[in-house]
Amino acid sequence: MQILKDNIKKAILDEAEKEFLEKGFGDASLRTIASKVGISVSTIYSYYKNKDELMTAVCQPFVDAANELTISHHSADTNIDDMLNPKAQLQTAKDMISMVMQYRDIIRLILFRSEGSTMNNFRDDYTDKTTAHILWFFGKMKMKYPQINTDISYFFIHANCAWMLSIIGEIVSHDLSDDEINKFAKDYVQYSTTGWASLFGVSVK
Repeated sequence: MQILKDNIKKAILDEAEKEFLEKGFGDASLRTIASKVGISVSTIYSYYKNKDELMTAVCQPFVDAANELTISHHSADTNIDDMLNPKAQLQTAKDMISMVMQYRDIIRLILFRSEGSTMNNFRDDYTDKTTAHILWFFGKMKMKYPQINTDISYFFIHANCAWMLSIIGEIVSHDLSDDEINKFAKDYVQYSTTGWASLFGVSVK
């Protein structure tokens, strides 16, 4: 199959995604990817240094989406009413679930079939990065609302960020109906908003 030069990179990514999803990182073959694109393995190396860099490129859209979701829902503009409002938080939960379902296969690849690649460090990297952002966010909230308590254990925040990845892993590992997803979202929001309100020393709106 002849591929125009401008489309080679996209074709490599498309075929690499199929190969990684089918075989996992360890068993995926650059030779197979090159054959399906209709190029040589050396051409792949013109775009990506190695299989690991190609794996990272395949997974990057999900990584970017996950980071953007965290930042957008925990920004300097976020107010405490929205943070503790069950209706607003239900929408946040639905946004998260929508993102997870969009990247379901890639998430399974990262969490369960990425051994040997840089992406195998995603759990720790994401947890550390998200923890740092939440700590920054709590600092901003304390400046806006001096009356709230933000003296919350670092490890508690860290564990909650790690727990979120465990929840995501459970979602992509089970074939849940829409009703089950919606019930989960509502229950999670009730649990989460009540708990954070108690820690902050404020009441749920």
